[in-house]
Amino acid sequence: MIPTDFNVNEFMTHLTPGKVIDLQLGGLSGVRIKPTVIGLDIGRYLLVKFPSKLNTSDYQDVLLQGNGVIVRYIVEGTRGECVAFSTTIEHIITVPEKLLFLNYPTKIENRQLRTHQREKTHLPAQISQKLVNGKLAGTLLGGYIVDISPRGCQFSFKQEGGNSAVKKCPVHIAITLMGYDEPLLVDAHVKNHRVENGQILVGIMFDNNSLDKIDALLDELSIDAD
Repeated sequence: MIPTDFNVNEFMTHLTPGKVIDLQLGGLSGVRIKPTVIGLDIGRYLLVKFPSKLNTSDYQDVLLQGNGVIVRYIVEGTRGECVAFSTTIEHIITVPEKLLFLNYPTKIENRQLRTHQREKTHLPAQISQKLVNGKLAGTLLGGYIVDISPRGCQFSFKQEGGNSAVKKCPVHIAITLMGYDEPLLVDAHVKNHRVENGQILVGIMFDNNSLDKIDALLDELSIDAD
């Protein structure tokens, strides 16, 4: 990881309310829990809420004001980044909610998760788990591919009602291209998803049998596949 003192605030603003982080109590050899971000006061502190089923009395030896902790979380984007920083506990509240105030970091480290750069795009597409006679069938989700690389893409569709759950599973993608009568069919796997501004963003990895199609697509779009 590379120290990035100059952009601490930039990375901290990704800690929006509702985001789940990895919190390691007691340094590198300590226990790890998954609290939820409640809020952020730039330059002062990060406020998180413990999981409801967590018993704070089980962590009395490490949940102490002034003790060190390590925070880790994922920042999505064209490359994807794992972000981490060390800080100390400023204050602990157990009533009426189990809350933890963490001192604002002075240094943040980050490393890129993706080997291939993703390029922004806006390709109309549909995804489905079912394929019949070379066409999508069953339940179809319509949206757009908002970024793409030789190995994967991010698919976005509008959140409506309770359709925010997206399973990790094999899918087929039909990509609509200007000037072509039929969509480009690609086999892939759903790897993750998140909700952002009323949109569901789905992280997708292309299957090996579709990589030649994707290389041809990127060439068509004048995107470097290296």
